[in-house]
Order: sequence, then structure tokens, then C-alpha cells
Amino acid sequence: MRTIYIFPYGGGSAGSYRSYAARFPTEVARVIPVEISGHGKRAQEDFATSIEECAARTLEQIDTTGDYILHGHCMGALLAFEATKLIEARQRPLPSLLVASGRNAPRHASAWLSRVPELDDQSLFKEMQEFGGIPKGLSFAMARDFLTVIRSDQAMFRDYDPGDTKIDVPILALAGSEDQMTNAAALAEWQNYTSGAVAIEWLEGGHYFLLQQPDRVAALVEHFGGRAGSSALAEGHAA
Repeated sequence: MRTIYIFPYGGGSAGSYRSYAARFPTEVARVIPVEISGHGKRAQEDFATSIEECAARTLEQIDTTGDYILHGHCMGALLAFEATKLIEARQRPLPSLLVASGRNAPRHASAWLSRVPELDDQSLFKEMQEFGGIPKGLSFAMARDFLTVIRSDQAMFRDYDPGDTKIDVPILALAGSEDQMTNAAALAEWQNYTSGAVAIEWLEGGHYFLLQQPDRVAALVEHFGGRAGSSALAEGHAA
């Protein structure tokens, strides 16, 4: 069976994908959420200080011996990209596809990221509420630990430099039609980070569109992942 290893978005953890993974069609793949240091079940570990370090600490969770895909949402897309570079550098079997959702090409950082250090906790909490980034039922009074995680994630996200290395893996970029953190031109630049093909697909919704649409994501993964690097990806490219 094909496995999809999915990396968390900023402030998220493996648990953030519990419902998504449970609803993902098993005839397409099983979804295994990746836990990063300082988050979820690894909350007692120190935070990573860079995207590269964070990705390196996840590799023991990824079985590269079978048919697998790496998927990351927002910050997770950068982690999946860096994990792929590390896997390739170690000459281990590569994923058949990299799925990058909710994230422009690596060199782009949103203007919002640069503002995070200037926001007090209450302002940060409010702004994240507005684009759906606060876990359901979490009040500001209970959010101190969550905001600490967010600030740590945003710092390594903000300071990230992808370099010039390309991966030898095709990329499927997914974006929400109402997500103000992505745009067509910046999504198209994923082509600069792979020697393979790139396809871009738009789904309904805002920044966290992914979580409500496992069936739609599964259909796209099945379509493009089944013939990764073939005309399916080339024909799926849309600027």
C-alpha cells in the first residue's frame, strides 16, 4: 500500500491531521502524520531552530523502502521539500511525488510572517483566528503554549533560505481559491525547485482548505501520483 507522510503546518502537530487521515480514502493511500520536535507527542523536546534541522529530525519516521509520497501544508511543504533533499543526498529511495499545499514556492515568504514578532499575544491570537489557524475550542486564556509554538515555527519559517538545490521528484502544488497567502505566479515557481514536472491545482476554500477535502486531495494524488513525471503532471500544470 502507498503511504503519504504529511508534515504539519505552523502551530500544528500530527494530531492536527487525525480526522483528515481517518477520512482519507484507504484505496488510494494510508496517511501517516509526521510529528516534529517541540510539537504534540514530542512537546518535551527542544524546538528546532531551522527548517533544515526540523526536517532532519523527522527522517526516522519515514520508511523509504516502499511506495511513498511526502506531503506538507504551508510550513510543512518546506519541511517535506527539505526532507526530500536530505533523502536524495543520502541516496535513499525517493518519494514518487511531493505534494505542497497552501504554500508558494520556497523563496517566497508572506508579508504576515514579517509582522509576527511585532504582534503581542492577543493580536497574534486574533489574527490567526481570522484565517482559521486557532484549534477549535481553544480560548485565548488557554493559548499560551500554543502561541509559543507558533512563534517558534514562524521564526524558522521566516528565516528559511531554500538555496539552489533542485529535487529529482515531481511536485503537485495545491492551493485554496480564497487563500490570500498564495498566488498563481509564486506557485508556478515551484518549477525552479525540481528537475521533474510540476502541476498546480486549485481547490475551494481558504488557507486550511486541505482539512475539509481529503477525498478531493486523494483524487488528485491518485491522478498525478500514479503517473508521476508523466504527461499527467505536465498537462495538469496551470499558471
